[in-house]
Amino acid sequence: MQALSREVIDIVREDIDDVKAELAAAASEGRRGTAALGAGGVLGLLAVLAAHEAAVRAMERVWPAQRVSGALAAAYGIGAVSFARYGYERLRRARAASREALAGSLDAVKEVADELAN
Repeated sequence: MQALSREVIDIVREDIDDVKAELAAAASEGRRGTAALGAGGVLGLLAVLAAHEAAVRAMERVWPAQRVSGALAAAYGIGAVSFARYGYERLRRARAASREALAGSLDAVKEVADELAN
């Protein structure tokens, strides 16, 4: 019995070590991915700022500076509200889907536990 339990413990420890190694590799890859996304975000922001500056300069050739500022503020405001509404709706749907998935998982675990108990 002791030999069998020792073998089971050794197998479980090996599995735990394998999972730890996989998690460490995944975390490392995640950090690299996050850093790349951050760098891409910074460069994307710089590109948007450059485009904004070019738009302001082009529009100021035709309109006074105050009108340019007002037009761009209105356009950015409309865009911000549109994206906020869209994002809120997507998050609401994702939250509902997560709740459904969690409920399904809990039901499956309960069923397995019930079957094992019988």
